[in-house]
Amino acid sequence: MSSISISYIITAFIGALLGVGLFSVVRYLLPRRLKATHQQQRDLIVQKAQQRKEQLVTEAKKRADEKLLLMKEELEVTLEEERLSLESIENDFGLQEQFAEHEEERIAKVEASLNVHQKKVVDLQQQLEAHNQEKAQIHIETQARLAQISDCDIQTTKQNISDGVLNDRRLDSQKRIKELVDDLESHSKKGAERVLSRILSRYQPTFVWPKSVNHVEIQNPRLFEALENPENTLIADLAQLSEGVELTLSPAEHEGMPSVIRLGGGYGIYKEAVRLTLEEVLPRGPSQWAKIDKVYQKHCRTIEIQAAKLGKQAVQELRLPNIHEEIQKMVGALNWRTSYRQNQYHHSVEVSRLAGLLASEMGVDPQVAKRCGLLHDIGKGIDYRIEGSHAVISGDYADRFGEKRLVCDTVMSHHNDLVLDTPLSFVLKSADTLSGARPGARINLEEGYQERLAAMEEAIKSFSGIQKVAIMNGGREVHIGVNHKRVREEDLQDFTAAIARKIEEDVAFPGQIKVLVTRRFEATAVA
Repeated sequence: MSSISISYIITAFIGALLGVGLFSVVRYLLPRRLKATHQQQRDLIVQKAQQRKEQLVTEAKKRADEKLLLMKEELEVTLEEERLSLESIENDFGLQEQFAEHEEERIAKVEASLNVHQKKVVDLQQQLEAHNQEKAQIHIETQARLAQISDCDIQTTKQNISDGVLNDRRLDSQKRIKELVDDLESHSKKGAERVLSRILSRYQPTFVWPKSVNHVEIQNPRLFEALENPENTLIADLAQLSEGVELTLSPAEHEGMPSVIRLGGGYGIYKEAVRLTLEEVLPRGPSQWAKIDKVYQKHCRTIEIQAAKLGKQAVQELRLPNIHEEIQKMVGALNWRTSYRQNQYHHSVEVSRLAGLLASEMGVDPQVAKRCGLLHDIGKGIDYRIEGSHAVISGDYADRFGEKRLVCDTVMSHHNDLVLDTPLSFVLKSADTLSGARPGARINLEEGYQERLAAMEEAIKSFSGIQKVAIMNGGREVHIGVNHKRVREEDLQDFTAAIARKIEEDVAFPGQIKVLVTRRFEATAVA
């Protein structure tokens, strides 16, 4: 190692010792200096805070003194105002006491005066009663004197005057009522004519009335002889299968004309099925007649499908919603039902259209009117097995399958089986009449109607004790009055049943006839 390196080491060591010593001196002296400086700063801050405190206390005392002085002045002013107000109230109270004393004196004077007036009123009432009694007595004496002079009773005179006034008023009222009724009838007739002319101009039917066939011709005389044979049961079997259809074997009326099997009554679909069955099996000969059951059922199913289609078609054409399928089927079944040779299916559709037109002219709901028109004769399809008017049967059938009460009641009323004076009821009756009275709709209507009425009246008058006969409702109802001496009350039911049986035997009529017999006892005396 060289001498230079050693000198460098010694110099560095000495420098390090001097640095450590200098660091120790600074480390000792610097904190003491800083501590002395911080102490001086704290003392200065505390001194300034004491001065600020004394200043704030002085200012707060000054403000408190000023506020206290102000409140004192306000209190003195308020007390002065309250004192003045109290003095004013005391003065008012004194005045009110004086006024009350004055009013008491005045009331006492009024009470004294009232007592005097009450005594005067009592005296005057007594005088008035005395005068009224005297007046009444004079009135009675005057009436008695006048009655004595005129030789007439007072009550009789009053009654005569009253009757005269009432009769005059009654005559005037009757004249006025008659004028109003005539005027109303005239206006109603003119209005009805205008409505009907508009309807007829709007309604133009496009269908052709189909002709019903209610017989089957037998071209082969041998077939007729076979049918006449008591051992042959073809007609009896068909009558049993068809549930009420009447089959009558009729020989030829003239030479060269065929014999026929006439069909009547029963359900229209069953009657048509019987006709088709006969037309199919008769030409085959007696050997094939044993199979009529299957043939008849086949035609029944086919016609029932056709009826359902016709009913649905009618509902769609008329745009009537929510009509039960059974009702639609019954409407379609009317295609094989006639009344006065008028097809009842087309009649129902026509009545529905006419009812809708009438309703629109009269301000009635056309949809409800068309619904009533379509359903009004559905009872004719089943009236062969249900007793009663077809209108009532129609209403009950519609009600059974969910139609509204208004529709059912209106349907029942179209032949007055139910009295219902509503615009809808008159619309249905008018539409039904228009359809039946249209030229060509019914065959020999007037002639047959008059003959039927005459036959009914003759059958009824063949019984003893008949006093009067009234045929009503288009020949569907008969009212009979009997002599109470000739017909006893306990025999009345049997008597009515006998008349009904007589009409059934002697008169040909469609539908049903209601017979009503009245036995009335009248007593008359002459004074």
